[in-house]
Amino acid sequence: MIPRTNARGILALALVTGIVHAVAALWLSGVVRGRPVGALTPATSEELAFFAVTVGGLVALGATPVVLRARFGLVTPALALVTLFVAAFLTSWRRFETARAAGASSIDLSADSLFGPLWVVPLVIVLVVGGLEFVVRRRVRSTAA
Repeated sequence: MIPRTNARGILALALVTGIVHAVAALWLSGVVRGRPVGALTPATSEELAFFAVTVGGLVALGATPVVLRARFGLVTPALALVTLFVAAFLTSWRRFETARAAGASSIDLSADSLFGPLWVVPLVIVLVVGGLEFVVRRRVRSTAA
């Protein structure tokens, strides 16, 4: 665990990690769906608000494991996020490639949507996994003492 005296450094690292996560998720979503990244540009004020909430959520999602690791020493939130990220984008990529090969129309909702408009689902999973690790560590420490 990192001491509280380095809180600004932790927050800076978490913010950078969250931004990298958001950029990677949006870029991979475009690649998987066969759309250029410029296609994500919002055209109306409602789309802009939705896009801002999505990007903010993706930044928070990417930052959460860093904060949990620094503050509580938890490892499983990062492992859960990486596992979900890779599984979602590989599953979506295979699904879209199969649909393109068959000449089918695009599929709007797919596993990669978890790292877009449905970002709250992996966030809840990451927090639950982290909470379980926290409880298990606390119980192990209390029985060992």
